[in-house]
Amino acid sequence: MSYSVFVDTALQLPAPDVKALIEGRVIAARPRIFIEPGRSFALYPANIPINLLPHEQYYRSSFLPIAKTSFSQLTSETILIKAWAKCEWCQILNDPESLEALSQLTVWTTEALQQTLLQRRYIFLTHLRVYLLPQPLEIPVHPSGNFISLPKSLNVTDSTPVLIESIFAKRRQQLEKLEPPEHPELEELQSALVHLSTTNSKAKQLDVEIKIFLGWSENSPITKPDSDLDWIKTIAQIGNSSDGNGFEKLVRQSFVKLGFANSNNKPEASLDPESTGGAGGLDFYCETPYQVVGECKATKSETVADGTPAQLIKLGHKHLQEQYDCCIKIIMAAGQLRNGNLIT
Repeated sequence: MSYSVFVDTALQLPAPDVKALIEGRVIAARPRIFIEPGRSFALYPANIPINLLPHEQYYRSSFLPIAKTSFSQLTSETILIKAWAKCEWCQILNDPESLEALSQLTVWTTEALQQTLLQRRYIFLTHLRVYLLPQPLEIPVHPSGNFISLPKSLNVTDSTPVLIESIFAKRRQQLEKLEPPEHPELEELQSALVHLSTTNSKAKQLDVEIKIFLGWSENSPITKPDSDLDWIKTIAQIGNSSDGNGFEKLVRQSFVKLGFANSNNKPEASLDPESTGGAGGLDFYCETPYQVVGECKATKSETVADGTPAQLIKLGHKHLQEQYDCCIKIIMAAGQLRNGNLIT
């Protein structure tokens, strides 16, 4: 059951850390103070100095490109708050030997964690359940600190968690016990896809699938329907009618959509979805990736005539000659085929 809560403060964290939390890449932050479990607050991505270490030494190499981009996107005037979080637990770590394992489960290098331990003697590791805001909140840049007051309180709900309860629980147990990540190679691959996915749709889809597999994301984003496929809904209707030319064009369009092609410019043996084979021509012919030839018979209830296979054989040999024998032969028809309808 969903609940709502008023949030009137924001926790300042380095911008890359907030980015990692919002992506579901990590579930923990390292504030400078102990945070009481149960406390809720917005996440403020700040340009906070990070232990005086350069970015290359502070963030793991797989996350470094994202970290640099996060810092570069900050402005000097306003900050965009996109999420809020609830503290589920706050660990206090002071064992140097546990830092390498912690690094493997987060975006920070072992060196950065060691530096923090030297400076403060303790590391406060806050486990955060993160939720997205319905609309980002733009506020003026605030001087560095731990918590800042928001210009106005936000009435937020838990209806949009970054991670569902079961995934969060698994990740939290992994962090508490400092268990090694299950698929570090996939994490490296996902990071390598970040920039490529902005311009390559296949890389973007792979990026989404890897995040789901790793438990960083719950579901694939809702994709827009392919407007190019609106015509597919009409195939059954046209195939069950007397519109033979319309059915032939839709069949050709279907093959083209599936990746078939034909470099043959002869209208009698074509795959052009804007035309037909005409009288004495083949209804469709594909050259690649497979040679396919066929006849289209649009009919609502009639049985496909016995002469249809014979017609295909005759026209195939006429226009394709010896190539016809290598082709896959297909009759596209809504009506039933008689037992005698065989193609050789």
